[in-house]
This record gives sequence, structure tokens and C-alpha cells, in this order.
Amino acid sequence: MATPKKLPSGKWNVTVFSHMENGKRKYVSFTAPTKTEANRLAAEFQSNKTDSSQPMNLTIGQAADKYLQSKSNVLSPSTYRSYKCNRNNLKPIENIKLGSITSYDIQDFINEFSKTHKSKTVRNLYGLLSATLGMFMDKNFKITLPQKGVVERHIPTDNDVKNLLDNASPHLKVAIALAGIGTLRRSEICALKYKDVYPETNEIYVHAAYVKGADGWVYKKLTKKDSSTRRIELPKNVIELIGEGNPEDFIYPYKPANLTDTFKTLRDHLELECRFHDLRHYAASILHAIGVPDQYIMEKGGWSSDHVLKTIYRNSLSDKSSEFNMKANKYFDTKLDLSNNEKKDTN
Repeated sequence: MATPKKLPSGKWNVTVFSHMENGKRKYVSFTAPTKTEANRLAAEFQSNKTDSSQPMNLTIGQAADKYLQSKSNVLSPSTYRSYKCNRNNLKPIENIKLGSITSYDIQDFINEFSKTHKSKTVRNLYGLLSATLGMFMDKNFKITLPQKGVVERHIPTDNDVKNLLDNASPHLKVAIALAGIGTLRRSEICALKYKDVYPETNEIYVHAAYVKGADGWVYKKLTKKDSSTRRIELPKNVIELIGEGNPEDFIYPYKPANLTDTFKTLRDHLELECRFHDLRHYAASILHAIGVPDQYIMEKGGWSSDHVLKTIYRNSLSDKSSEFNMKANKYFDTKLDLSNNEKKDTN
């Protein structure tokens, strides 16, 4: 740092290097009543300049903000919204510099956060933190996250779905059929337009989604995953139920939140427990129960792996379970003689 010089006015001035511009060195001058104060101002400037140019001198908060800014147009709207919401949850560690953060700091933070939040929320927060650290640091942190919570699924029965269809309003009835027969997600149903329906082949083309972004609901011309873009052949009566309309009009002309609320009102009226998303699981369970190969079910539902399918099957339909148990018991009763006849003593 340059040596402060005393001015004719009695104040002290110090000049420090700032940056290069068009091949020339640029300087910044600081003037203060005392030599100590002038030195302090110059040192603070150099410290801030270093912080902005050296990643290890960024704080967790600064790094997270830079990460979010750099990803604002490439992350999906829902993921970006989730990360933006979680940014405030980093406050307990936001002033720690990247160069000094340790696995213990992160683990202690995760441990405290887990006391008051569900495991899914904790994992989402760590998703933002790990992505931020990964952008600026080449270091692996050994962190233990809480176990994933067990999701209690209430997969509806055939009678439940029939009851829902019989009592739903016209638009809701279409949505229930698309989820419970076509395996569509809520976001996909709300993004489906009449131009995506092909009556000649009884197919629909799923290629878009309505998701919640940082500034509200957003129509996204891409599905959740590449595997989710697909053509689905449906029963003719479902295509007829959809009907015809302006090619650019949405088949379900409301936002996903409305679909959830409308379905919940009907579900509660009928005294059922299932969520709207459980209709999708119902469809998968039925396909599995009638012997459809998992690969086809994955293609129809837009699943990229069979992990979710296996979870759904473990929560199999109660009415189908009873039906299969009866078939199994009948088979064994027929094929195996378990009568308690006394055997003759051959000794």
C-alpha cells in the first residue's frame, strides 16, 4: 500500500491501485483527517476488491447470490423458485467465507435446521448450498442428511375413481381421467392444449408443463424431464370426453393450484383420502396389476427410472391385493392337498 501524504490542508491522503483500463493503471485516492483513518479507508477498499475477485474470500451469502444470478435463466422455474425461497434459510452461515467453511460448520448447520424442518426441506436447502459450493470450490464435504421421510400414499380404488368421475364438474372430470387413466401430472394437464390431442389415433402429445416460478405460474414449453415428453394413447371415450376447442386453448383452463383445490373439495365431500397426484399412482398400479411391463408403464407415465414405480407397488391397491390373494389361495387349495388325514404307521 502507498504511504499516506499530508496535504497543505492538514488532512492525509493515500492513493492505491484500483484496476487496469485500456492498458493503463487506474488509482483511487482516499483523504481523511488523520493518517490512521486514511490508511483504514485504503485497506478496506483493497480488502473489498480482493473479496470480489477471489472466490475463497466470498461469503456463503455472496456466493449463493452469485450462483442464483448466474442460473436465473437456465434452472427450471420451480427449481429456481425453491432455491430463492431457501436463500434466506442460509442466514446462520451466510457470513462464513468459502475459504474457511468446514464440514463441521455445514453439518452443525444442517443438524440445527433439521430440528425444525422436514427432511425434504432440509435436502432442498442442502441442494442449494452444495450447488453453490460446487460452483466456487473444488472440495468434497462429508455431510450426513436426515433420512428421507416415508411418504404415506392413499392410492384410490376402482370404486373411488369411479365415484370421483361421477361427481366431478366437466373440467375436473377431464383432469381426473387424464391423471387416473393417462398417468399425467398436474402440471402436464394444465399445460395441455386442444392442438395436442389427436382424435384420429386417440393420442395426446405431452410436451409442456405449467409450473410455479419466482414470480407466479409459468407456462413452460418443456416437461419436467426429457423422459416426460411423450405421446400417450388413451381410450376413445377419454378423447371424446376431452372434446374439441380452439387449438391454442388449454383443455383445463385454470392454474394447477385451482386443480388441487377443486379436487380437494370434491375429495373431502366424498370422504376420500387420496391426493390428486395419487390418481397417477392409481393408473400405474392398475397397469402393473394387469401385467403391463414396467418399461411400458415408465414410458407412458414419463418416469425415468423404476424407483418410484416400486414404491407405488409397495403401496398396492387394497381391492386388487384382496383379489390377488383370493386367486393365490384358490391356486394352492386346488394344487396342494393339505388335508389333515392321519397317515398309517408303517413301523
